[in-house]
Amino acid sequence: MERGVGTILVATDLSPITATLFSTAAHVGCRDGVITAFHVYTPDDYIEVRRETGMPVDQYIANLKAELRFQLEQAGLPPMTVRLEVVEGRSVPEQILAAADRLNAGLIIMGTHGRTGLRRALMGSVAEEVLRRSRRPVLVVPQAVLGAVPAGERVTA
Repeated sequence: MERGVGTILVATDLSPITATLFSTAAHVGCRDGVITAFHVYTPDDYIEVRRETGMPVDQYIANLKAELRFQLEQAGLPPMTVRLEVVEGRSVPEQILAAADRLNAGLIIMGTHGRTGLRRALMGSVAEEVLRRSRRPVLVVPQAVLGAVPAGERVTA
């Protein structure tokens, strides 16, 4: 039996857990060698940056991709082994699910901030919605794992 997943979609909000998500993807193994680092920004995210800096959208996207490459390096993965995708969307869960379908991902890996109570009710949970609606396996890595596992170290499943 072959080990590893055909294609892995690593969905990230570029929070500190991102390098750990990439390390996890490398450890899970990608049979076809296709790992996609995926980030969704909302129009409101860009409008705020443009208001503060005047930055054009193409530069904003380039900066987001540079952050993805930096996080890949922090995880010890060469950037050329991972495809980078940055897309705009109002619904982050919908964009993640659409990308997983488009890429025929065998696994979605994402983090969760672990919000509970009122904070979760007000802010929602992208991970929860993806878990509820996905027709594909989803591996959720809690933000709390940051204190337990160094970014460059492989996570055992």
